[in-house]
Amino acid sequence: MGGAAGAVVSDWECIGINPANLGWKKNHDFSISAAIIGLSAQSGAMDYKQLQSAILNPSNAFSLEDKKMYAKVFSNAEGLNLNSNITWLTFSFKVPKVGGFAMNLSDRTFGRVKLNQNAAEIMFLGMQAPIFQDTMALPQNISQIFNNSEVGFIHYRELNVAYGTKLFGIGGTKDSSNISFYGGVGFKYLWGMGNYEMVAENNVLTGHSAFSSKYGIQYGNIQNFTPEKTSGLFSSVGNGTAFDLGLGVGIGKIKITASAIDLGKITWDKNVLIASDTLLPDTSSFNFSGINSWNLSEQASQMFNDSGLIDFKPGPAYETPLLSKFRIGFGWQVSKRMVMGADMVMPVSKNPANLSTAYIAVGTEIELATNFKFSVGVAGNSTYKFSVPFGLTLGKFFKVCELRVATNDILTYIAPGANPNISLAFSLLRFNFDKKK
Repeated sequence: MGGAAGAVVSDWECIGINPANLGWKKNHDFSISAAIIGLSAQSGAMDYKQLQSAILNPSNAFSLEDKKMYAKVFSNAEGLNLNSNITWLTFSFKVPKVGGFAMNLSDRTFGRVKLNQNAAEIMFLGMQAPIFQDTMALPQNISQIFNNSEVGFIHYRELNVAYGTKLFGIGGTKDSSNISFYGGVGFKYLWGMGNYEMVAENNVLTGHSAFSSKYGIQYGNIQNFTPEKTSGLFSSVGNGTAFDLGLGVGIGKIKITASAIDLGKITWDKNVLIASDTLLPDTSSFNFSGINSWNLSEQASQMFNDSGLIDFKPGPAYETPLLSKFRIGFGWQVSKRMVMGADMVMPVSKNPANLSTAYIAVGTEIELATNFKFSVGVAGNSTYKFSVPFGLTLGKFFKVCELRVATNDILTYIAPGANPNISLAFSLLRFNFDKKK
């Protein structure tokens, strides 16, 4: 809802945000949806047309001028942020005097690229990067050359089971307290599908990789490494668990919520590669011409193989924390047709793909007619800058079905320019059922 969800969303929508909301009285008796898709690509380096081309035509080959341009624009603090959430199936229901229950099965993907000037130039220009002409640079470690650069990618499948209830009330009646307190918990089982991390910080390099064979990555020649073929619906290369914890208080038409989400980790134990810090090689000992398109999986051999820039070797299992966050939300039911909310989302875990600073959003949803709602807000942080989330809800078709579509930043489409956030989320099949009163 205009980017602010913590103290507003209900039913299965509160999974992964605040499970305590499942205890709200206004939740539907039963709600179900499938094939909910949310995609977002934001860049502080590329403009709208460049980002759009990278999304729609990832296999288009770069010209030399393209490579020089990308090497220049990616030499800044924020390069690229990716986020996708595909919910295959989700539902929720409530049991009187017990609380609300919810479940979803989804695929979640997060990615972040932040490069210093040397890393950007080598990524796109390869051996033609200026640093290879600098004889003073060759005795330095890669960690020093890439210092303050990080690349993070994680993709996992998640089964989340959540429960929320009203804990107790103060004043009023048993069914309608003046002040109501809520609590909730969610448990997640995780199948790790792919992970890549490379961080150069304080002149120390850490890096590792693990990918399902379904990614089709061509590793090239890596000594003593034969990728294991993963199969089945959940063809994972790692597994883990996580929890969501939530609290909330309702005072009349106002709700205040707090939650800690994605508290857990994944252990990656198949197709594991570990990077080691080495001296920057001279061009006679490695062969890398820079990436030639945005289709990176087909070019992985240039980065992973024994003659690549960074030394990758088979290694033991490793752990990565999820993108844990702490959320504080405020919601106000202004009238029957209007609700307002505000959120602050803060990173907790240190993961290259996580938020770098707190994200703040303020928004509203207004019901203009029985079958039409719209939401709008303002949001941002130091990475995403200023944005205007916007959404539409159409329903209730056949009295039970709703359709929704939203974007993280309508300004990207109205006035495209610098710092674009190309995003779209839609839910085409949502059914809500309530017992006749």
